[in-house]
Amino acid sequence: MRIRTTAASAALAGLLALGAAVPAHSDDGDSTQETSHTYSLETEAAGAAAAGVGAFVTGGDNVHFSHTVAGAVNAHGWWKRISGPATKAKVTVDIQVKSGAGWRTLNTGTKTVYSGGGSAKRASAAWKCTNLIQRNSFRSVVDVDLVGYPDDSNKKITATQTLYCGT
Repeated sequence: MRIRTTAASAALAGLLALGAAVPAHSDDGDSTQETSHTYSLETEAAGAAAAGVGAFVTGGDNVHFSHTVAGAVNAHGWWKRISGPATKAKVTVDIQVKSGAGWRTLNTGTKTVYSGGGSAKRASAAWKCTNLIQRNSFRSVVDVDLVGYPDDSNKKITATQTLYCGT
């Protein structure tokens, strides 16, 4: 579970800005590790703008076969408010397939939703398999942007799933 929070003091904002300046590093080639969801505050003005955002959790499920469309895979993304005034967020979810040394986006779904999850409060993306014989590795990437508030570039990356779904 990952939680995004905002700065409560100038000292914390300074530490966050310093931490944002240091690049993340992963020793393995499959960077499915989750990143922090703390807002990066690089200026005093940004700190003041983000001070009222509060905290929320970015959620997403693993890529899986659809229960409603035969021969298709899908993924969902949502958010849950913990504190703060934000009530809606633009949620974007990508279905990605492993391609060579990297990942390729097959489809993207975007929806502006209230906090919570469930079928009415989530974004979804789907991909119709070209065949059910070819084995591929899939993952989903979820980005939550609170409506009316500043955002950072952190995203939730779900665990890799190996499925018999041709692309």
